[in-house]
Amino acid sequence: MGAILGRLAVRSGEPLIRHALLAAMRILGRQFVMGRTIEEAIARAAPDEPKGWRHSYDMLGESARTRADAARYADSYAQAIAAIGRAGAGRGPIEGPGLSVKLSALHPRFEAAQAARVRGQLASALLDLARSAKAVDIGLTIDAEEAERLEFSLDILDDMLADPGLAGWEGFGLAVQAYQKRAVPLIDWLAERARARGRRLMVRLVKGAYWDTEIKRAQERGLGHYPVFTRKCATDVSY
Repeated sequence: MGAILGRLAVRSGEPLIRHALLAAMRILGRQFVMGRTIEEAIARAAPDEPKGWRHSYDMLGESARTRADAARYADSYAQAIAAIGRAGAGRGPIEGPGLSVKLSALHPRFEAAQAARVRGQLASALLDLARSAKAVDIGLTIDAEEAERLEFSLDILDDMLADPGLAGWEGFGLAVQAYQKRAVPLIDWLAERARARGRRLMVRLVKGAYWDTEIKRAQERGLGHYPVFTRKCATDVSY
């Protein structure tokens, strides 16, 4: 009888546990995800704007696996640029909100081994978004990804800086991860390229988001060092 009651108690408690877990996940989700759509995120961020807070929207998602995936991501980015432009109300890329885009979302073969083949296609897709962002005068940032993709990202960034159609727009930039050992020389390189191209670049400094992946990949490949700092205090100093 006791065993039967015990089983009944567990079964009757399962829905309650599920509801509690779902409620907890919603609370946590609201701490890290501003909204399920760009319109929802903009509406939720609006009360903080009078406080002088500056922010950039980052659309969550996986890398594009197919051309169809990339087309959907590009369309979503274009819609977000239009919505953010309306919300920005002419404040410009520095005072107003902006958008971060992942190059891995714009092409299914965004990888170093395919750089020569897909560079033109990827640059063209990003250029379309950059022109749209310039038209509504908001910031557009190339989001940081894994260390092995950094040099390819910089090639695309340099292609953007060379495009005369983006001249006079100060909203284009790059996210720099301080946990990468190349962070300081990267900022020097960005400054040099900006001077050479006669442009101003927006730089968003972050600590980094792929630490576990970077460590594991370096271990799997038997590399003699890691591309990122392995101690938090080193990342803090770099930052």
